Amino acid sequence: MNSWLPKLSFSTRQIGLDYLIFFTAVFLVITANLRFFQQVLSVYDLTSNLGFIISLTGMVLGLLWLILQLLCYRISYRFVLMFIVIIAAACAYFTDTYGTIFDRNMLLNGMQTDEAEALDLLAPAFIIRVLLLGVLPALLIFKARVPRLSWKKATQHKAVTLLMAVTLIAISVLPFGDQYASFFRQHKQVRYYTNPIIPIYSAFKLVKVYYDDMTRPISMITHATDAKRIVTTSISPLTKPKLMVFVVGETVRGDHISLNDYPRDTMPLLGKQENIYSFKDATACGTSTAYSVPCMFSYLDQKDYDVDEAQYHENVLDTLSRLGVKVIWRDNNSSSKGVADRVTYEDFETATLNPICDEECRDVGMLNGFDKIVTASGKPRDTLLVLHQMGNHGPAYYKRYPKEFEVFQPVCMSNELSECDPSSLINGYDNAIRYTDFFLNATIEKLKQYQNSYDVVMMYMSDHGESLGEHNIYLHGLPYQIAPKAQKHVPLIVWFPENDDIDSNSLQSLVTKPVSHDVITPSLLGFYGIHTQETADKMTLFKPQ
Repeated sequence: MNSWLPKLSFSTRQIGLDYLIFFTAVFLVITANLRFFQQVLSVYDLTSNLGFIISLTGMVLGLLWLILQLLCYRISYRFVLMFIVIIAAACAYFTDTYGTIFDRNMLLNGMQTDEAEALDLLAPAFIIRVLLLGVLPALLIFKARVPRLSWKKATQHKAVTLLMAVTLIAISVLPFGDQYASFFRQHKQVRYYTNPIIPIYSAFKLVKVYYDDMTRPISMITHATDAKRIVTTSISPLTKPKLMVFVVGETVRGDHISLNDYPRDTMPLLGKQENIYSFKDATACGTSTAYSVPCMFSYLDQKDYDVDEAQYHENVLDTLSRLGVKVIWRDNNSSSKGVADRVTYEDFETATLNPICDEECRDVGMLNGFDKIVTASGKPRDTLLVLHQMGNHGPAYYKRYPKEFEVFQPVCMSNELSECDPSSLINGYDNAIRYTDFFLNATIEKLKQYQNSYDVVMMYMSDHGESLGEHNIYLHGLPYQIAPKAQKHVPLIVWFPENDDIDSNSLQSLVTKPVSHDVITPSLLGFYGIHTQETADKMTLFKPQ
């Protein structure tokens, strides 16, 4: 009896394309979705939900089979299948090890990661996994002998297999319709762990982003065109020019700050400073650097912000520079993510500019030449110095500070965080915060030297937080809607001396109220005495006395 399905012949070592695609889908379900099934079993008890879990397995297989069938054709199938099994092995490693979810923002963040950060992630276990579950299966796919079919027969086979995949999905879902409705409504985060379905979907979304970029107009979207100075900065006994150092933190969570009642003394130096204002309920705009940093300086509030559109919008630094503020961005991270494209930018990731480099260049090196910046014009001038930290960038927290700051011990000395004792992981993370405390304190001491001739302010806010193994999730970058509080709750710390023209009572009244990255743009404008209708009704930290 003839069948439309091509037969597997062991004598000639041939395998039909439809079989090859199906077996690849089964292989990916088994090897690349460990974290997905762990998440499912954490929600549903196996003994009482066996049927539903089998149904979920069938649905994932059907979806993956359908996707591969849509992507694989006679000319492209080898490249597609080989590429997908390798990518699935790599993504599965990060998902299983760190709880990483490969949505569009994570892919964008990965593309903007520099070489040093990428090398931190390349552990031996990663290489072994990719070789065994990615490269080796890819070689078998490459060696497979697939018979060529006529276009007519290939089209028939494609139509039938697509129908079979859809049928498998329907058979899996329909008997448990009510349970699926509850599953997708109450446990949305679990679906983000399906691999490589989510990475493939996110990749297509990212391609769309770049296509949209290519078709967008080149001209910038202007903001605050009505902006004007409402206070004079001429030198007089009553007025002083403004000098702010704004430190953009990296990967620091608000609940690990001793100023916010964390039981460990992670900020001993700032704890001794007078006139420190630490906000207890500050949240980030996003959960990754690529998303949050442009959002911090945007005129768009979090609810209206679009990371894909950000580069086409002027930000608050553009306005400050246009109105005469000297703006300098110093970076000890991967980049400014486009924020500083139109102001002075200095790269402190190498010893070319950064004088304090050992295992890596240190954040405190960004203070080099501070006096020259302040006095360069010969007379006091409104100045904003933005310092973008390496901070607590993971997973190699133990690299983020000099050894003399290793107060909490023992420390996790691996970038495979799930293999570390939880306390040693937190020790390394907290040690890195103590180094940030040293850096911020040094910044304040620098500013104190100029408080007689300037209104001086130090403001620090992290771009996002970090998961440290809670619920078996590590690092950051989860979709905002499902990200844990640890990835969204960030520190916001302000210092200024008593002789500044700032209403300290007003600022003190805000430290226990909810604030977010949305407060940064109006606060920067307010500090430099700039008024615009775009921020007239928004919260600001700095009100004049």
